Amino acid sequence: MSTTTIADLLTRAESLARSLRATGTDTTTKYQWRSFDSTTYRLLHELVGPERVGNRGQAISHARLSRVVNDYPNPLTTPNPGATYNAQQAASHLGVSPASVITQIRRQRLPATYDGRRYSIKATDLPGAGHVQQADPVSTHPLDRLSCTLGALADMAVAERSRTTTIPGFDPLRDDTQVAPIMARVLAITVTAARHGLANIPLQNADRPLAIAQYAEHALDALGDVDRPTQLNHVASFAPPSQPHGPNEELEAALRGWVTSARTELARTVPSTDVLRDIANQARHLYAVTAAVLTVSTPAGPASEDARRAVHAELRQAAEVMHALSRQWEIVTTATRPGHKYVTATTTLHTQLTALQEDSLSRSNHNDSARRINVDQALVDLRYAASDLSELTHAAAQLPEPLIRSGLLFAPARILPSTTERLHDRNHGKYVAIELTEGGHVINAAQAGASAALQARATLEQLVRPSATAELPGQTPSAQSSNQELKPIRGLSGPDLY
Repeated sequence: MSTTTIADLLTRAESLARSLRATGTDTTTKYQWRSFDSTTYRLLHELVGPERVGNRGQAISHARLSRVVNDYPNPLTTPNPGATYNAQQAASHLGVSPASVITQIRRQRLPATYDGRRYSIKATDLPGAGHVQQADPVSTHPLDRLSCTLGALADMAVAERSRTTTIPGFDPLRDDTQVAPIMARVLAITVTAARHGLANIPLQNADRPLAIAQYAEHALDALGDVDRPTQLNHVASFAPPSQPHGPNEELEAALRGWVTSARTELARTVPSTDVLRDIANQARHLYAVTAAVLTVSTPAGPASEDARRAVHAELRQAAEVMHALSRQWEIVTTATRPGHKYVTATTTLHTQLTALQEDSLSRSNHNDSARRINVDQALVDLRYAASDLSELTHAAAQLPEPLIRSGLLFAPARILPSTTERLHDRNHGKYVAIELTEGGHVINAAQAGASAALQARATLEQLVRPSATAELPGQTPSAQSSNQELKPIRGLSGPDLY
């Protein structure tokens, strides 16, 4: 599986930091250190993100993490060309007082804008916002490899923050309590790397590693107790093979390709209701396949059988909700057709899911299926897809009302309340724009689908993740399903988009 999580990269970075000891007295060059230095600052900056505005509680919570980044001593570069600083952040970057920065702004020596509360300064306008040569990606030196790993981690943070659709309560990068433990691990890595650099860099260049080591240790103390789990560890980046070999790679490539195409379709000015209906159908199909795979997977613990029964019941319920949602989207239309790329992706995914379900449900081929596909890996792929579905259905649930208000959601006039204006359309079998009072069923079904997808995601995460508990919260043995309930969810519609 070509999937990398934030936890994977952090674990690799910690391993590389420990391996710095094995380099002995090998000299660390000034350029190697500068690359690590600038990459660390960029990573911390991307983890903390922009200031919180509009909510006093969030702003106060965020201030603690912001101070950690603002205290970084004289950053060598700006984190990215599009970044903006307030006066305090600019002062930290320049190594001067905030009053000095404001004085430079008022004397028109530093370009800035003022919104009535604070100054905003473009990172590219800061003096000394130069360029630092990045670490050599083919270097075998642990510090270069560490810099590249932290750079990849920063790229993942940028990609996660740039997502247009975020689910309230399930956006760890915008939750300071989730970010703080990750920052603490990065700062601990920084202390180790700085101590190594201080011992092995030429003395004329040792002032910078010393300053960063002192900063990192102080920042760790400022963060306080952060020894707690964080959902940010599970944020993943995918790189499916372009030419997959074997059923696991084919499943992964099909899932990733479909999710990417679905996000593109939902971002269109007027999304196709064929796509919205298909997202519900694909969710229903994926939940059915996941339930089928669970029946032949190897239990992870003594209570895992009960947990799997509970998951199966949850998936069945979610599939029923998705079926109802699909029926609602089938009634209305935006008169927009899905793109060819999406049609191809959804057909490919339907084929892969159907093949996986048939293999799982064939009692006589269980052993053969186990040899042909890694069931545990397939469950991980399906769990990631369930997470994507929660995002897609949440985005889809935001669409009915604005489409109706814009007069872009149509239905056959014959099934709508009869009015004088619609009499001609009813007689000629035409479609008309529906009113907001007539779209309640679609709106409610879309919201129910988003909630069901969110519940299915949470349920699967508890079962599939290694740290999952064997028994789901709120489930008692008497309330869980029996073996007879572990039957397939059938009656799935195909990828017919027209």
